[in-house]
Amino acid sequence: MRIPVLAVATLLAVSAALRLPAAEASSRVTDALERPFAPEGRVEMELSAGDYQIVASDEPAIQVEWSVRDVGQLKKVRVSADVDGSRATIRTEGPSNHFTVTVRVPRRCDLDVHLTAGDLKIEGVEGDKAIRSRAGDIDIDLVRADDYAKVSASLWAGDVQAEPLGITKGGLFRSFDWTGKGRYSLSVHLLAGDIRLYSGSKR
Repeated sequence: MRIPVLAVATLLAVSAALRLPAAEASSRVTDALERPFAPEGRVEMELSAGDYQIVASDEPAIQVEWSVRDVGQLKKVRVSADVDGSRATIRTEGPSNHFTVTVRVPRRCDLDVHLTAGDLKIEGVEGDKAIRSRAGDIDIDLVRADDYAKVSASLWAGDVQAEPLGITKGGLFRSFDWTGKGRYSLSVHLLAGDIRLYSGSKR
């Protein structure tokens, strides 16, 4: 099976272009929304290209905050958060670069995330997780590795590091399946980039 090298390189280039230079962080334009949402529910996300952070919160709500480089780019942003009982759906559309989003969800909830491209960090969220992306780096805080019954990951090109599970792989077409005695499941599928799974402060 041949790897579409040009396609992988293109995806990596897109991901790199999305990363925000540190000098621009202080002059960005922001907006936000909030919806009530009880813990133990399921949050589905359809996310356009950008840099995302999904963070656990002790509030019974979903909070989404986004930022762009200048006021003119805000016109290109479309963010929605629809809640139907124990299920929530978040959708984003934004500019092709300099688009960053922070999503705060109840600490205990299930996540189903589909990201076009960009870096994704998930911190402190306890529950089932299904993550899919084309390009970028994915960092996921397992909180406690013992809480998981199954963890699987697949990657076309890049590195996989899952220190709490004793797994480190790099190169092309890497994948693993891990089983434990917990209750949660995690699946991560990425075309090009790095996958890092850690617990708490161990990044």
